[in-house]
Amino acid sequence: MKRHDALVQLSRDHHFGLLLCWKLKEGLKKEISVERMAKYIELFYQHNLKPHFAEEEQTIFKILGEEHSLIKEAISQHQIFHKMIEDGFETTEHIENFRALLEIHIRTEERQIFPEIEKQATEEQLQAILKLEHPELKEPEYDDIFWK
Repeated sequence: MKRHDALVQLSRDHHFGLLLCWKLKEGLKKEISVERMAKYIELFYQHNLKPHFAEEEQTIFKILGEEHSLIKEAISQHQIFHKMIEDGFETTEHIENFRALLEIHIRTEERQIFPEIEKQATEEQLQAILKLEHPELKEPEYDDIFWK
């Protein structure tokens, strides 16, 4: 799906989030310990998800407004992810809940929120977002490749 240049980097970031979902699915299939997967989730959250969520909330979500139902839900999910990280992961069910919610969250942004932003945003709003510095997300350095 072709994205406006203002949303391309955020959309690329979603690829890394979906890759995290895949890694967790593999870890769960292989019955990797919760502690090992939790360490990676927490690292990934701090390096990638947390700054990504902040960027969305401070930039593109403002185009639709906080009262828009899709934006309300996305922000609520951002808060749920933060709480999950704060509370920690004690069971495989916690890991799976995080994984499933992240996958749904990303798919909703890609299939519903981003197209709606592209539809409603003015060219000036999109150009303003383009001028902002977008930190490019990448795989965090991590030695425990539990998903292989």
